[in-house]
Amino acid sequence: MALGPAVRRLVGARWARRLGRCYRAIFVDLRKEAAALAAVIPSGAHVLDVGGGDGEPLNHLLAVRGDLRVTTLDPGEVVGQWIEPRYASRVTRLPGTSLAGYLVSGRSDPDAILIADVLHHIPESERAAFLHTVRVLLDRAPGLRVIVKDVEPGSWRALLGYWSDVYVTGDKRVSPISRERLVRLLRETLGPVCHEHTKLFETDRPNYAIVFFR
Repeated sequence: MALGPAVRRLVGARWARRLGRCYRAIFVDLRKEAAALAAVIPSGAHVLDVGGGDGEPLNHLLAVRGDLRVTTLDPGEVVGQWIEPRYASRVTRLPGTSLAGYLVSGRSDPDAILIADVLHHIPESERAAFLHTVRVLLDRAPGLRVIVKDVEPGSWRALLGYWSDVYVTGDKRVSPISRERLVRLLRETLGPVCHEHTKLFETDRPNYAIVFFR
């Protein structure tokens, strides 16, 4: 078992969340991330959060954008377990669900799709297939905003994050992706798209967030 899950089992849910907040703060400032994302999400949007994990980042986004509704999905058995009760009515949780599964579920198309710290966990050989499902959604909803948050490699903080993914999370296939490579990849897989850099890299590097749209 990877170190992270082992620690969570050892300390219990309450302390795991507290420790998780402190540990995550080494790698990203969730308030700054939320501010950057909030600036590029349309008013009154339905946001599809792909690979939502524990949902802690959503608390910060929902705090600054009271107009948003979020559907968070994850292929794991649990998703959004750390979303605060005051936001629960604005969040739909879909555990055991992939993006491809959502596309065929008959659920409504979102106004924005958030792919936060997901791509570097997808091996390079599998990224095109994942992004093909994003393109299907984009073709279906041409006004869709595709927001990708990830980490620019090449700094000590990014290296710590990489080691955390490999040795704490236990993902031996993690593969960092730079902003330049991300833009090229999405142009190759999504077709003609425009992109806009948020201010996240300026305020909390090496974290970055880029929005793509037609």
